[in-house]
Amino acid sequence: MKSSRLSIRRPRAGVLLAAFGLCGALASCTVGATDSIAELFDGRLPNNFPFLNGAGTAATYSTAGFVDLTNPFHVPQGTNGRSCESCHLPQVGWSIRPIDVELKFLLTQGNDPIFNALDADNPSPDVSSLQAKRASYSMLRKGLFRRGGPVQPTFEYEIVAFDDPLRAGATLTQFQFFRRPLATANFHIAKNVGWHDQNANGSGNVLAGLIAQADGNITGSQQGARATPETLNSIATYELELGFAQQFSFSAGSLSACGAKGGPENLSAQQPTIGRFDLFDAWMNLKPGSCGSKAVDRKRAQIARGQEIFNSVNAGSDRSCNGCHNAVNNGSRVDGRLFDVRASQARFRKPGMPLYKVKNKTTLEERDTTDPGRALRSGRWGDMDLFKTPSLRGLAARAPYFHNGIAANLTEAVRHYEVALNFQYTDQEREDLVAFLEAL
Repeated sequence: MKSSRLSIRRPRAGVLLAAFGLCGALASCTVGATDSIAELFDGRLPNNFPFLNGAGTAATYSTAGFVDLTNPFHVPQGTNGRSCESCHLPQVGWSIRPIDVELKFLLTQGNDPIFNALDADNPSPDVSSLQAKRASYSMLRKGLFRRGGPVQPTFEYEIVAFDDPLRAGATLTQFQFFRRPLATANFHIAKNVGWHDQNANGSGNVLAGLIAQADGNITGSQQGARATPETLNSIATYELELGFAQQFSFSAGSLSACGAKGGPENLSAQQPTIGRFDLFDAWMNLKPGSCGSKAVDRKRAQIARGQEIFNSVNAGSDRSCNGCHNAVNNGSRVDGRLFDVRASQARFRKPGMPLYKVKNKTTLEERDTTDPGRALRSGRWGDMDLFKTPSLRGLAARAPYFHNGIAANLTEAVRHYEVALNFQYTDQEREDLVAFLEAL
């Protein structure tokens, strides 16, 4: 008689790490080479399920009652195996980090669907060997995706010179640049979609913008046929339901303890209004030992100090962080206004990035840029280097920062504002501000 054996499929290591949050502690939150995180949770990720990152844990809260990992957002809709989730991972704040891409490369020998010529360093990557393939995806392995668009004859400016070290496809009539994927969460407090508002196009209609984004992703990045209106609406509605935020700090404990209002559940109920952050007002001047241990309460008081630094006008720049990030307790921009924080300037250019010299056709003014931002869509000189003011919640989960990933961590992000916009902080103030940002 043949003995029967029970066949048990062992989850891949990456899936287990993601599920228990260990991925954050190990600086990698990519699921297995072919598996999806949906498999481990039977398609339903519980609200507030924690995933570790360098500052603590963060989580998603969906107003639908759970995070539906069977939504078309998570399912390939095209021909190349990619889905929206390929670049927007729920376990890392609905974006992707360089280590996630590196791990995908390692586990699949560069054969994961994310490694597609669409996002290689140039349109004709050398994939003849593993070493060649690794080199051909050098920017993608930094979490940067190749994007671009044409300079139309009607634009107020023209490209007069460029430097394209990786042969990304730059010409005198074509921009090519590398961008980070925005987090696909917290859209209930937003007025635009995409780094240069390329989907909502100034309308403020976020649902329509998300539908346009999904359509473009499926027909573009997923190389598929146009999806049905039902599928596109399902993806967009799903994204609008998601709130993502830090929920726990290694140093401060629960971010909703002792009257604080951190965490994704509180965020999901937040209305898109203008005002200061008040998440941690209850922790202002907290006496050590009055709420938790003395060490924990000192950290909570530091986070509250950082919140006030964020809200207050800086003496060096005569600006405040909250002045641009003015959506209460979210940090996006209530009116959808875009800003130039100088991240596209030549002095902050990183290796591999193309650089363009553009000229105003009327005034003959010239400037250098690595990415023209909103001006790529509008053609207006005044829109040069303008980018979306993104949600700041869950920042600790999704480094690096800015549209082009030039800040590797939050300290570097703060220092960028010091260098580029003349903000002035003491070492203590900078540490306090970073503590606050990590708690968002």
